[in-house]
Amino acid sequence: MSIINRFLTVVTEPEIKLARDLTAMAIADGEVTPEEKEAICALCHIEGIDERKLLENLKGRPEPTEEEIPKERRAKEDYLKTLIRLIGADGYAAPQEIYLFQIIASRLGLNQMDVVGLFMLTANRQYFRGDVGSKILNSFLRNQIDPMGKTEKENRDNLRAIYDTIAANTNTLQNDEAYIELLRRNLAKATETFLENQILMNGFKRAGLDFCRILKEEERNVYLKYTR
Repeated sequence: MSIINRFLTVVTEPEIKLARDLTAMAIADGEVTPEEKEAICALCHIEGIDERKLLENLKGRPEPTEEEIPKERRAKEDYLKTLIRLIGADGYAAPQEIYLFQIIASRLGLNQMDVVGLFMLTANRQYFRGDVGSKILNSFLRNQIDPMGKTEKENRDNLRAIYDTIAANTNTLQNDEAYIELLRRNLAKATETFLENQILMNGFKRAGLDFCRILKEEERNVYLKYTR
């Protein structure tokens, strides 16, 4: 059962309830883009849900209380990582659910590159069965990183922001050497994940940019930032 299906049921899990209420706030405030609304409608079709019933249900939701919404940056990121795991808990996550996730992340004040970094940290075999996490991540990346029409600096800034999110979410360990090694592995894994995505590789090539070189340089820049 997808999260959007559960929006129509009586839920007790705080994560699901908050996700539903944040989505309701975005719809009520008119902050949902046509693409996001289309994605919600498509997901309703997949799940056999009456989209009008869903939207009416959401519009009638009270706003979440101040106590429910995470305040600190780390608390917001931890909540969103939990939500990513919930989305993929049944071994499947439709691309439309990713749009839904972005609506929720936006209500919490995170930008697009923050969201990419969180997905790269969470969509792995620790939380998803088999290659489900990789499939979700590849689908997500295809929609989020488009190098065309951007300068090299703009593309570098976007990629650096993703590495920065990954570094900021790497757990600080008591042993400095262990932390540095974990940070190195997390950043290297991000680079490896990017390089496995042929669509991204081709996009940067068409833009006349050396994707591999840029990734390696930005990975190193962020590594040095957090280890100096």
